[in-house]
Amino acid sequence: MRSNLFVLVAALGLLGGCQAAKVAEPLTAELAGNDPQSRVAFWHTLAERPVVSNDEAWHGLLLLVDDQDPAEDYAGRVEQLKSRDMLPAGFDRPADEAVRRGDLAIAICRILKINGGVIMRIIGPIPRYATRELVYREIYQISSPQQTFSGTQFLAVIGRVEDLQPVSAVKTETEPIPPSVETTEPATEPGKVEPPVEEQETVDQS
Repeated sequence: MRSNLFVLVAALGLLGGCQAAKVAEPLTAELAGNDPQSRVAFWHTLAERPVVSNDEAWHGLLLLVDDQDPAEDYAGRVEQLKSRDMLPAGFDRPADEAVRRGDLAIAICRILKINGGVIMRIIGPIPRYATRELVYREIYQISSPQQTFSGTQFLAVIGRVEDLQPVSAVKTETEPIPPSVETTEPATEPGKVEPPVEEQETVDQS
C-alpha cells in the first residue's frame, strides 16, 4: 500500500514538474507596434524579462526577418510563421507559455537555411535535431529542446542569427551599402589624397 502511494506521489510530482512556465503579462500587449519607439522599447524591456513567452518570441522573430510585425495578435503571428514553414503546422502552444528552445530552433534553421544531417534532410527540422544543429554551430549554448530563455539569452541568440542571416540582394536606392559589401571601385582611405597621375610626354621621333 505504501509503495503504491509512493508511486502515485512520484507520478504527480513528475506531472507537476513538466508544466510549462507562464508569462503573466507578455510585452506584446503594450509594445507590439512597428514604429521605431515601440520596437526599441520592446527589445529593451525584453532584455529584463526572466522568461520569454511564445508571443514575445514570435513578435521578435518577425521583427528580425521583416523589420515589422504585420500580425494584429498572437494567432496572426503563428499563422505568419506557419505559412513560411518556420513553425510546424501542428504548433498550438499558448501565447503566454514560455517559448521552448526546440520550437525557436526550427524557425532559426529555416531563416538560416540550415539543412542539417541526413535525418534532418529527410524529415525536415524537428525540435530535437534543430536544437542540436544550433548547438553545433554555437548559435545556442548546450541545451535541450524543452528549455526556455530569459530575455538576455533570447536577445543573444537573436543577435547571432542577425549576424548570420543572409543579406537580401534587393536594395532600395536610399538604402546604404553594408560595410561587408564591396563596391566596384574601392573608396579612398579617409584623409588620404591620391596623387595626380602625371601624363608622360611623347617624343616625336620623325
